[in-house]
Amino acid sequence: MATTRGKPRKLDVEQEVLATAHDLAAALHRVGAMDALDMRAMDRLCLPPRPEYGSAEVRRIRAATRMSQPVFARLLGVDKSAVAQWERGAKRPSGPVSRLLEVLDPKKPDNPIVQVRRAMTDRAA
Repeated sequence: MATTRGKPRKLDVEQEVLATAHDLAAALHRVGAMDALDMRAMDRLCLPPRPEYGSAEVRRIRAATRMSQPVFARLLGVDKSAVAQWERGAKRPSGPVSRLLEVLDPKKPDNPIVQVRRAMTDRAA
């Protein structure tokens, strides 16, 4: 767990608590003590917060994909001028695009796609 001057960061503690709560809910769901509707509500509650990407991060992620701005824009489903504005810092990516950037971010090995797949595998077991 990352710390700030020896103390755990609040966001890290919150994520750890939510992960523990989700694991408990998944166990309750497996044994039939929690229905599917409640489990879906728990899934929504425990999603990690949406990341905020600045110009340097967008540029870094695009460089990691080895795509030009127009190709990267097409992949994300936005206009090519949007990518240029993000990289200049004139605007920030919206919510859905932030999640897509999170999935493409090579610095996030435990991205939401991996978390969802792991949860689905755990439920099937």
